[in-house]
Parts: sequence; C-alpha cells; structure tokens
Amino acid sequence: MNFPGVRYSGNRVGPKWLSLNYSKREVMVPMRDGVKLYTAIYEPKEQGPHPVIMLRSPYPFNPYGKTFSDQLKKNLYMFARNSYIIVMQNVRGTYLSEGEFVNVRPYIPDKAPDQIDEATDTYDTAQFLVDNLSTNGSIGVKGISYPGFYATLAALSGHPSIKAVSPQAPVTDWWIGDDAHLNGAFQNAMYSFASSFMRPRKAPTIRWSPSIVEMEGDIYDYFLEREPLGDLLSPVVDRLPFLKELTLHPDYDAFWKERNPAYHLGVVNVPMLIVGGWFDAEDCYGTFETFRKVQELSPDCPAYLVSGPWYHGGWKNLEYDHLAEAYFGKDSAKSFLEDIEYPFFAYYLEGKGEKPDYKAVILPSGETMQKEMENHSVVDDWEKLSAWPVGTSSLRLYPSDDEKLSDAPYEDTSSFSYVSDPLHPVPYCAETTTKFSRDAHAANQKFASRRTDVLSFVGKKLKSPVSVYGQVKAHFSFSISTTDADIVFKVIDVRPDGYHMLVRQGVLPVRYRNGFEKGIPAVPGEKMEMDIILNDIAHKFCEGHRIMVQVQSSIFPLIAMNPQTFLPDQYVARASDYVKSEITIYGGAGGSWVDLPLK
Repeated sequence: MNFPGVRYSGNRVGPKWLSLNYSKREVMVPMRDGVKLYTAIYEPKEQGPHPVIMLRSPYPFNPYGKTFSDQLKKNLYMFARNSYIIVMQNVRGTYLSEGEFVNVRPYIPDKAPDQIDEATDTYDTAQFLVDNLSTNGSIGVKGISYPGFYATLAALSGHPSIKAVSPQAPVTDWWIGDDAHLNGAFQNAMYSFASSFMRPRKAPTIRWSPSIVEMEGDIYDYFLEREPLGDLLSPVVDRLPFLKELTLHPDYDAFWKERNPAYHLGVVNVPMLIVGGWFDAEDCYGTFETFRKVQELSPDCPAYLVSGPWYHGGWKNLEYDHLAEAYFGKDSAKSFLEDIEYPFFAYYLEGKGEKPDYKAVILPSGETMQKEMENHSVVDDWEKLSAWPVGTSSLRLYPSDDEKLSDAPYEDTSSFSYVSDPLHPVPYCAETTTKFSRDAHAANQKFASRRTDVLSFVGKKLKSPVSVYGQVKAHFSFSISTTDADIVFKVIDVRPDGYHMLVRQGVLPVRYRNGFEKGIPAVPGEKMEMDIILNDIAHKFCEGHRIMVQVQSSIFPLIAMNPQTFLPDQYVARASDYVKSEITIYGGAGGSWVDLPLK
C-alpha cells in the first residue's frame, strides 16, 4: 500500500552506530512543586536543532547508567536513524524519580496553581526540554499500555511544543474494559500484576519489586483453589493500597470515572495516532474508546486510528507473524514502524512528507492457515479508511435448533439451556498453562464446543467472504435460576481445517444488565433482556469458513468466577455464595440475536 510522503528508510541501528552518533545523559527534571523526575536523554552528536520523541513510564528504562537502552535498536530505530532527541522519563514516584506514585492519577481539568497531575508533569518536562536542549521546538509523545495512558495525558497538557502524540493500547478505563475488569468482572491477571507493580516504594530504586505471591503450577488450579475472590485477595490487599482501594469500589462510581482520561478529551487539538491490536488481551478497549471519545468530543482534532492482528504491543515485535495456530503474515510491525508511525511524527514534528490521507488504517485478520500465510508479507494488505467504524449495514444472525446459526429467527418457542458450575468453570484455553497466555485470544475454541456448559451455534459454509468491521453486538433474551451470573459471548471463525479461531469475546455480569452504576439482582426464572457490545474487530470470514458464536458463563481464570449469588460487593463473597445456575437463552423473532457490522 502507498502511504503519503516518501518511504522512510528503516535501516536498523546497532551498538557501534549508536555510540558514534548518540550520547546519553541522565538528569533530574524539576516539576513545579519541586519534585524531580528521572529522565534519560539520548542526543544526536550532529549539530541541532532536532525534534524530540518522549516516552513517560512507570516501568523501568533499563539499563540505568551509561549503557544505552535496547529500545533505540528495536522499536525506536526510526527515530534514531532520523536524528531525534529521544527522552525516557519515569513518572513521579517510580524508580529514580522523586514524589508519590498514584495509579491512573486523575486528570484535574480546572487546576489551582499548586495542583499537579500527569498533564502538568508533562508540561513542565516539555518546557525543560525546550529550554535546555537543541530542539526544533517540536515534541512528540508515545507509549504503549500504561505509558499509553501518559501519552493521552500529554495531549491534555496544553504545552505548545507538544505537537503530536500516540497513545498505543492506552490504559483508559480500569473498570469497563482495561486490565482490571471487563464490565465490572474482575480479571485475575490484575492480581498477579498488582502483587509486584503495586507494592509501595520505600525509596528511589532501579529494581523491580519482587512479587509478594508465588504462583506455581497450572493457573486454572491455582485460582480455583483460592476461590472465592475475597479469599484470593485478602492476604495481599493490606500490602497493596491501590488494590485494596479497588475492592472498595465494586460498581462504576466516581472513583473509576475520574480516572478515565477519555472523558476530558473535549479540549484536545493535538494530532493523535491511536494504536491497538485486535487480539490485545490487556487494553483493547482503551484504544477504541480513546479514538471514539476524540471523535465525539473533539471532532476537529486530527485523530487517526491504527489497528492490526496484534497481541498487546505486538506492533513493535519485528518477528511477529502469528498467535497460536492463527497466522497473520510477515512484516506487520516493520510496516507499522516505518510506513505509519514514523511518517506521522515526521509530518507533525518535522514538516516532512504529507498529512495522513486516512482516518483509520487497519490490517484485518482473516485467513490464518500457516500454509497460506507463512511466506506472505502484509505490506500491501493495509486498508486506508475515511472513517471508523465503516458502513451502515449489518448481518443479523439467530440461534436455532441443532446448534445452527441462522439468518432468520427460529420458531418463537425455541430455547437453549446449560448449567454453569462455579466449581468447574469453562477454561479460557484448552492447554494447561503456568501463566496467562496471549495466544489464547486467537486460540482454538473447539474444546469448548464439547462442553455441556457451553452453547455453540454455527452458520452455513460461506459461499462468499464476509468482512466484519466494527463492534459486534449481541442481544440476549434469557433467564437464570439464581440471582446473578456472567454471560460470556464469543465470535469464532471455523476454518475448513477444523480450527475454531477465537475472533472476539466479551462478558457482562447479569447484575449490570441495566447499567454499571449499581448492580441489581435477577429474579430467578424471570425472562430478562440484555445487550453485550464487544470491542471492535476487523475480520474477514473467507469463503468456505463458518461463523460460530458461543455462549457460556465463565472464561476461567481470565475472569474471576461469578458466585452466581447476587452480592452488592463481589469482593466479600464467601464459599457458600458459589452456587450452580441454569442459564436459558431464548430464540425466536423476539428473542436473542447477534449483529455483525459489515464493511
């Protein structure tokens, strides 16, 4: 695919080249309240002025000292080759930076002169760089995951020299869709993450905090043995203040909303390149929510969306080509770094090339058999789109008898039931694992079709390709035999070779069927209605493939098991609260359906 401007040579850089062309120094940059932040500055030896690319992170920028970061040879090589000043800063309260670290520190829109947040720290750093380095007056900020959160805050800083930002898989909402929860259902990976990352720091250090828990053996057994959720967390919450605070806010209240920077994007006019992966297990939601909010609140802001068939951060892995047995072709990361990311910053920071001629540029997932993809480069497969989402039509499918997925509703009396047992939850992948596997988010779901606690509905063989681009929506007419349960919904591509590739899944606790602010118990046996909206996809179901949907009530231990007894606070569940629930899904013209948005 042709991108605007010239193609920027992506010759990789090595240690010798870096030592000849760059120098490194470490400084403590003062903030307006007197706190100083550790900042590593890599400067080109050739005379300036130079543009700046900055990364702000709560994670270590190893190695500290004179040795150069490997990032200059890997995902930052385009900036090094083009003589950028490269700045890496630890946010306050992390590693060698002074001050107190606050998780997802809230943005303060109307600050008093003595108030600070991540936006003011970014502003003060930008001013230091302009005052003390040989810059051309243009600073770009980028970051992946938690650093993506700080990139979003850079867009809110208001500093005139920050002229382009790229939040990539940005932490955005830790209750609705990123890291900690999915629509209020707790993600167990936050337990293992918090057990090291969220330990209070006693003093500035260059060391990562060791975990206060030892996770051994298969994680399915590990978390099942520590059910209920309160029993899992109680030994650690008193040592992890933010995790304890998290448990005090089980519903979507002001605590969570004020930590979502997307609500404040109405004041943004800085060009944004918002990046994510279709198979991102951690912060898929943050990518698309940030893009949607910028379009909604700041429609005149130059904002662009980029997404491909990547895991979390996979767009910086130059060797990446597959997840599990789903193959996506070669060179997607190289193409992104050289043809999309760097040209975006080059245009806005250097005046090189042309303004991006797209609103979204995507690399869809699709045919994934290795024999088809192993020698295929994806460089020409990128699609430039004038809008995201695209199209106005959709394909509505209905669950029918004989495990069919039909384009017309079955008879009005049709219903489908299964029993969810919290002592035998459905695993999120077939294989025994000792850690959460990124491969599982495109993995074979055939194992789930064999379980009696999973409903599987599969369509006819496709006579022509079907391109599904956007948010998949499922409407459920259902009842449960208890006062709460989770409804899990999955979209699957059934390949001719028998591989049931997971395309997207989502979960919604029944207690939040009417809204997230307060859980409401279900009446056992009463018919209810509920919608589940999945994160965006761009997937091409090829001719000869089948579209499948699965419905279940657990994806364990990815999501902590719902006790299936209504509790205002899931974090105080007792073992006696965990009960079996019979889930019934109703079909027919007024019943359940799935909408697939078509390109």
